[in-house]
Amino acid sequence: MQIEQGAWGQQQARRRFVFMMSFMFVVVAMSIIPHPAYASTGAEFTGAVSTFQGWIQGNLGKLAALVALAVGSIVAAVKKDWSWFFGAIILSIGIGIIVTIINASFTATV
Repeated sequence: MQIEQGAWGQQQARRRFVFMMSFMFVVVAMSIIPHPAYASTGAEFTGAVSTFQGWIQGNLGKLAALVALAVGSIVAAVKKDWSWFFGAIILSIGIGIIVTIINASFTATV
């Protein structure tokens, strides 16, 4: 079953197409024009990255994982729903995996 759009519907479709093409042109232009500005060595974030890595892999990260496991265990016992417990385990393990992925992406060479 096909519905006719008529002249008004075709104009709206054209306007949407022109708007989307213009938007895409602006996005591409904004990503290409400042290219020399963000082409650097990336050393300005090393302090923040090492601090974040220390938090996650250090005592603060271990404490957060234990708190997540404790809360998940308590909620699982009260609600009798094991998904809370397994969600806490996945969250605890996932934090360590995400940090490993982030470190590998910062040290990757092409």
